[in-house]
Amino acid sequence: MPNNEQDKDAIIAQLRADNAYLKEQLRLQQEKIDMLIRALFGSKSEKLDANQLELLLDPDSVKKPAAVDGNEDPLAAEEHPSKKRASRKPRLPENIFTTETTLIPDEVKSNPESYRQVAEKRSEKLDVTPARYTRHVTIRPTYVERGEPIPRWLTAAAPASLLEGSILTPSLLAHVLIGKYHDHLPYYRQEKIMELRHGIHIPRNTLCYWTNFAADKLEPLYKLIAEDLRSSLHLNIDETPVDYKSKGGGTRLGYFWIYQNSRAGVLYDWHTGRAHTCLDNILTNDEKSFAGVLQSDGYSAYDTWSKKRPRVLQVGCWTHMRRKFVEAKSDYPEALKIIRLVGRLYSSERKYKEWIGQSHHPPEAIAYYRRRHLTPVLQQIWKTLKSFKNRYLPQSSLGKAVRYALNQWLKLCNALKHSPTIDNNAAENSVRPLKLGAKNWLFIGGEETGWRSAVIYTLIENIRREGKDAQAYLKWVFEKMIGRTNQQDLRELLPKAWLALQKLEQNPVVSPAAQSAA
Repeated sequence: MPNNEQDKDAIIAQLRADNAYLKEQLRLQQEKIDMLIRALFGSKSEKLDANQLELLLDPDSVKKPAAVDGNEDPLAAEEHPSKKRASRKPRLPENIFTTETTLIPDEVKSNPESYRQVAEKRSEKLDVTPARYTRHVTIRPTYVERGEPIPRWLTAAAPASLLEGSILTPSLLAHVLIGKYHDHLPYYRQEKIMELRHGIHIPRNTLCYWTNFAADKLEPLYKLIAEDLRSSLHLNIDETPVDYKSKGGGTRLGYFWIYQNSRAGVLYDWHTGRAHTCLDNILTNDEKSFAGVLQSDGYSAYDTWSKKRPRVLQVGCWTHMRRKFVEAKSDYPEALKIIRLVGRLYSSERKYKEWIGQSHHPPEAIAYYRRRHLTPVLQQIWKTLKSFKNRYLPQSSLGKAVRYALNQWLKLCNALKHSPTIDNNAAENSVRPLKLGAKNWLFIGGEETGWRSAVIYTLIENIRREGKDAQAYLKWVFEKMIGRTNQQDLRELLPKAWLALQKLEQNPVVSPAAQSAA
């Protein structure tokens, strides 16, 4: 028992300090639980509620808007730019197969001379014909020459096929690949669909063999895309985990690495690890290695790899930085200040892209625009981060977000100075097909299946991201490969070559002579 009042006060003070410490630890643990619940069950929406935003802003900023200096770009001060409503796509395309039925009243049928048509009413319905498989039988009769002592036997040469001795055709192979890697149907589902709906029995191990065959055929195109990416001046890069079946029987964690450039395309690379040396497989080559701007999130492997190469500049991702504060805002509403400021960066970027349209501007012009219009916003973000650093514990969700932003600050600024994009969204968007697929097939297959999947994903994604039919492209490629011996013209089969052909067919170039004749 305490002997005097001073001992009592000391014990009470200690208990209060212990209680405050335990409360803070409990709050930090609750933050982690809430974050895990959101990660498992939440929609991960990053939208802000307008009413919540106003209540959490500083009172002065709510009562009256900040004045815009006459020399400051009004676009940079615009916090909620009006969005143009996107034009609605037609429900049905113009080139869809169409049948028409004309219904004539019985009175008109019986006495057509007494009536004349003055108008018509139209209504439409959409019908569907299930996928139809066709068996193509090639018959080659054998002939013998008449009246000859030693007759000759004649049989027409067999046509070249995609896979000798197999029923496989370019359209069937494209159909199987799209089912697995675009529509995310595992082999056992495709096997059952063909058997139950069409009476066709193709075992799943045959489907797997065909896929391996396709990857081998497409690998030269994959290597050409990798070559184009190495020659680019800017790359977005990201990695994502995927389970694969190990030789011991269980599952282990492998990784798809995604490389993206707006002109060279997108490429997936497969590794069973996540070390920085994995980047060498695509970015380092005896003939040419990547030299330019490498844009990524804050994963240390990118930093380690870039530091060893003086001709590579690593830049950061503003979306990734912003996401940290979005995750913290439910526990720390003050995080909305950073989210709002980053939103002003994106507003200015959006206005700049609308201004330049489809025209190509040199990096110097982009850097000049950003330096002129975004410097005040950057200064505000920096000041807010420094003030938050001294106010919140490093272990808290907001403290972690602040520490991440400050550690990445130089890379984030370099993204504005040297990168055509201020985030890594282009690479992250190409992660989605992998995640959708993983929900259906659970694991990619064996370790050796990873690189084959990377090849096929690469070819499909380069078409899908342009909004075109990847199945039509694959069918076209496999048709071109039948009997092809010249490997020097493979660039004619790349996705961008096929896309250019599609664009030319939709908008044919008319020669001046043809125009004058018309």
